[in-house]
Amino acid sequence: MQHAVNDVLQHGRSVKGAAKTYCVPRPTLQRHIKQAKKGTGVQKVLGRPRTLTDEQEAELVNVILEMEKRLFGLTLMDVRRLAFKYCEINNIENTFNKNARCAGEEWMSSFLKKHKELSLRIPEATSLARASGFNPEKVRKFFDAYQSIVFDQSGTAIIPPSHIYNADESGFTVCYKPGKILAQKGKRSVGTVTSLEKGKTMTVLCCASATGSFIPPMMIYPRVRMKPAFIDKAPAGTLGVAAKTGWINEDLFCQWFQHFVKHAKPSLSDSPTLLILDGHSSHVKNLTVIEEARKTGVVILSLPSHCTHRMQPLDVAFFKSLNLNYNQAVQTWHRQHPGRAVTENEFGELFTCAYGVAATVKNAASGFRKSGIFPFNREIFTADDFIGAQATDRQLESPPNTSAVTDADEPQAVTATAGK
Repeated sequence: MQHAVNDVLQHGRSVKGAAKTYCVPRPTLQRHIKQAKKGTGVQKVLGRPRTLTDEQEAELVNVILEMEKRLFGLTLMDVRRLAFKYCEINNIENTFNKNARCAGEEWMSSFLKKHKELSLRIPEATSLARASGFNPEKVRKFFDAYQSIVFDQSGTAIIPPSHIYNADESGFTVCYKPGKILAQKGKRSVGTVTSLEKGKTMTVLCCASATGSFIPPMMIYPRVRMKPAFIDKAPAGTLGVAAKTGWINEDLFCQWFQHFVKHAKPSLSDSPTLLILDGHSSHVKNLTVIEEARKTGVVILSLPSHCTHRMQPLDVAFFKSLNLNYNQAVQTWHRQHPGRAVTENEFGELFTCAYGVAATVKNAASGFRKSGIFPFNREIFTADDFIGAQATDRQLESPPNTSAVTDADEPQAVTATAGK
């Protein structure tokens, strides 16, 4: 096209002759000749003209990221509608669907290709209580209590990382959650085999230290009497108990704490042992455990309410890997045993497969690091992490104290010397 325009303008060749010689459309050549005479040169733009400029698209990207930080992420359809409304407000010419009042799927696809910082993700459901409860004041109170326990007045650590533990429970069902599978395109329904429509849920209490040392777990089966055979193939040292509801209670937590003391051996160390727990009543309002902790030199520190999804080390890194590997183990078992259902008898073996993969030093250390507990980092959470709770930021009335009964909003420590 450039050579054709040059021949016409510089050498006086006819438009028809130049178009035939260079195999270009004559109307297009005439248009480029007019542009060249104006001084704009020969410019070839492929495809449709852009609707939004780079600056306008960058503004739209900022809105998308800001909404995601506030826990109100936008779907693809939300962004398409937002783009249409943006053009409507700013009087930008567009070819969007006026009836549906949204941008097209092709525009959305092109938009995502140009902005690699955006990706389509499945969000983790966060309750309103957690979103509003995780605020700077609660985090500051917890770190103040933690710092006063782990460090002396000169800033020297008096509790080593090998003596800092976190314990938490999680439920596991024999009906695993199926993942995505390949199937025929256009098929109306796709299914996969599970044991039951709704199965029993076993509670497992796990515990790990900041250095990656794991205490053998405790398995709670939803039944009246415990069968020792259930934990024959469970992880070595597992404590198996039964509860009618299948959930943790004060009596079972007392049993677990004795199990913890047996393996952690806090009384044999010169420094105290710190055990970080959530604010469940069976943990922080259990007078038997509190008294036993004082005798054995264990300091119990409770996390603030509605903050465990960001501050509990096992929740942050370990349980996600454990649940994923457990689902895969159950799915593999179904394929190897067609026609059979997973029951309580197989749970111990399947849990062992997942636990062996997830219970690693890397996962444990990652959870403590991301929660700012070890290495100690008060600034681990930035302003962006608290955006969801901006409307609820407030000063708490009183500092954490040492008491048998605790306020759910306050981190609470029971020290080894308290009450002596």
